[in-house]
Amino acid sequence: MAYLLVYFYKLKPEVKEKFLEISSRSNKKFQEYGGVTEQIFKLSTSPKNYGFSSISQKLQVEEGEELWIGLLRFQSEEHARMTMEDFDQDPEMKERLEEFVTHIAPLEKLVFGEFVSEHKVTV
Repeated sequence: MAYLLVYFYKLKPEVKEKFLEISSRSNKKFQEYGGVTEQIFKLSTSPKNYGFSSISQKLQVEEGEELWIGLLRFQSEEHARMTMEDFDQDPEMKERLEEFVTHIAPLEKLVFGEFVSEHKVTV
């Protein structure tokens, strides 16, 4: 069973490089504490319109902001809890969070969710 922590970031384009730098350093620590993978993506504009609501509309992305998503993968919910407990207590990660809030975006520009896979996918 897979378990994901999902973060949506509403960011100004000018903070992109700093955001990716902080994310890279945080990812190394995440893996040190046993996290499986972390991936970062930027929402692209698409000419396709299937009649759905847009994520950027639903998350109220403002003019001049970009929407990014971070996916942190774990083996299970228990694995996520153990990993993130250690990760969150790390003094360096507390500094990264302060750096993020100071230089990238305030916490109200983030949206968070936890997702669990209900079935196994075979390849």
